Amino acid sequence: MALNWLNRPYIRICLSVLAFFIVAALGVLAISWQTSQGLRRDTAASLAQSVRLVDMTLNNASTAADSVQHLVGHDCDQDVIQALRWEVARVPNVRTVNLYRGDTIYCTSLFGKKIDYVSTNKYAGETLLLMSGNPVTPGHPLIAYRRNIKGNGILIGVDGYFLHNILELLSTHAYLILQVGDQWMDSKGKIHQGEGWPDGTKMALASARYPYNMRLVIRNSDQWRYVFDYAAVSLVLFPLVSIFIALMTYMLLGRVGSPISTLKDALAKKQFVPFLQPVVDGTNHRLTGGEVLMRWQHPQSGLIPPYQFIPLAEESGLIVPMTRLMMAQVRDQFGPIAAQLPDDFHFGFNICAGHFKDLTLIEDCKAFLHAFKDKPIRLVLELTERELIESSEITHSLFSALRRMGVLIAMDDFGTGHSSLTYLQKFHIDILKIDQSFIGRIGTDALAGHIVDNVIDLAKRLQMIIVAEGIETQEQIDYLTPFHLDYFQGYFFGKPVPATEFMEKWL
Repeated sequence: MALNWLNRPYIRICLSVLAFFIVAALGVLAISWQTSQGLRRDTAASLAQSVRLVDMTLNNASTAADSVQHLVGHDCDQDVIQALRWEVARVPNVRTVNLYRGDTIYCTSLFGKKIDYVSTNKYAGETLLLMSGNPVTPGHPLIAYRRNIKGNGILIGVDGYFLHNILELLSTHAYLILQVGDQWMDSKGKIHQGEGWPDGTKMALASARYPYNMRLVIRNSDQWRYVFDYAAVSLVLFPLVSIFIALMTYMLLGRVGSPISTLKDALAKKQFVPFLQPVVDGTNHRLTGGEVLMRWQHPQSGLIPPYQFIPLAEESGLIVPMTRLMMAQVRDQFGPIAAQLPDDFHFGFNICAGHFKDLTLIEDCKAFLHAFKDKPIRLVLELTERELIESSEITHSLFSALRRMGVLIAMDDFGTGHSSLTYLQKFHIDILKIDQSFIGRIGTDALAGHIVDNVIDLAKRLQMIIVAEGIETQEQIDYLTPFHLDYFQGYFFGKPVPATEFMEKWL
């Protein structure tokens, strides 16, 4: 009845018109808000970048000071002058290197022996001083870096052109300045004193290493310029988009999307997320790996369990790009912290017959393993049995390529499908996973116990790695321990959890 009600023409027209006005009314506001947030993010990034670049410049001055620090207090002979000039030639952005005693400069890289006065009390934090120029280059801004050593020390002039360029390049959508004490340099390279900034939203970031601040002001003109720079096309096309949305609303209202189209839409929006369940060593119960299980994080329905969508995904072939998405997410989340993973750690991914129709799985595995090149891990592909994997040239080529890459093949849920023994005969299987339906009946069902015993015996005869999954009780562990199995997995050790929670709990 709801479908019939929504399909009524006048209802569809009314809702389409309503959609048009809602989109048209909120569009400009949304663009304005988004560009405002984008501007704040960009300017904050520019602020941080400017601090990094200025710190790098001052680090050069510090490096030069380190090199000549042993000369402080020495007479200004030719060797000392040559050492000062060598630092000017060697270190980027350093224009002059000078030695002083008390308030008197007595040796310079530019003039050699030269007596001059230095106002040491004007330096911010006794370290930095902005200067609009010096007697040699009067209009050429520079920043003086001072290192004091018991009343004597080093004065280094840092070229202001580089600082000026930093301000100019990063002032695209804000008014950016460099402030040292009560003096500041604008993006034109001019030195000012006091508060003379324009009106607008102010932001500031102080260096953690040197006594200066980078400040910026977002003016109203900056905000409008940012909108037109980044959203001009949206502003022009928004009425057309509103019309399009109204038409699509009219066409789609009342239509119940097919389950496959719903899955495709969820895949495009990356709503499928990885959950990881720990796999532990069968003897010491230490973490040795994780099985990656797919969950659907639906924006309205919440977390959807796999049994509600995996069969359809396998039937439609969408399981292949969905698995690729799982691999990419796990790769991006765990690759940067690979050093924290235990040695010989493995990730297990479920695959099915749909993955064996072409060789794209090989490229996915290569990309996954490459993300852990600094600390290699083991990749396990777990074969499910909902669909029979047919023996073909492509299948055998894929298995051979995976084996050369070091990828391990596991038989998942062994004993529950129609193809377990067939797979053992036709394909090289490295790992056998005893299904939880047998493990769960240990101690309550004698037949299940005999099945488990025989499966373990079969796997050991075939020299396969054995995993007991679905362990939930100590009784099951006590029963399995004498068999010296390789791995245990189940709720007793941990339930499947999001990747971030897995990291926090286990790593």
